Amino acid sequence: MNYCRVDKKVKATRSFTPKSSKRIKRTIRPRRHFKAWRVSSIPISTPTKKIEANKGMDESAIFEKYMEDCDFKIVCQVNDEEGNQAELDLTKMHDRSHHFKSFLFKVFNGKVFILRKDIFGVLKEYYFCDSLHAAVVPAESIDIRISNAEQRAAFKEFQELIEDAEAINGFSIYDERHHTDHPIIRQLLIRISNSQFFSNN
Repeated sequence: MNYCRVDKKVKATRSFTPKSSKRIKRTIRPRRHFKAWRVSSIPISTPTKKIEANKGMDESAIFEKYMEDCDFKIVCQVNDEEGNQAELDLTKMHDRSHHFKSFLFKVFNGKVFILRKDIFGVLKEYYFCDSLHAAVVPAESIDIRISNAEQRAAFKEFQELIEDAEAINGFSIYDERHHTDHPIIRQLLIRISNSQFFSNN
């Protein structure tokens, strides 16, 4: 047998520290999970590049123009306690308790409008790369007119959705557990809460 002799008088040149586990803990999505994004073919970097190229221009005017060139979609997804997509009852799709829906927002002349509401709940199967996939698609899509009455009704429904979600989750729509942390989305949410159609009572 061959043995390796260790000289105990020689001190180690460096200490050994065990590496922490690289496993990523699974984050449980909120029961009512808000996701928001812009709908636009214009790159998100456009306003920043314009500000850098036009030092004399008002930055707020550049961002205002950029926001008006985009539409914004905010979706509330319904999950169970484990963070998985919950089953939906389409017989109650027009009730306040049916939270799986999305709203399409538009900024125009400094004001925010809701253009469309989608009520989700239909599971659709499709093939992609020769394998079967499934996705939930709208059961109903409703276009919202610009009239004060329709805008107030749509904003009221969106406000009720936020109130219900915050009561169920125990935290606000601004919480980092939602996907609403991009600065332009935060700005949109502030505009929505300050809108003439959004009740602050």
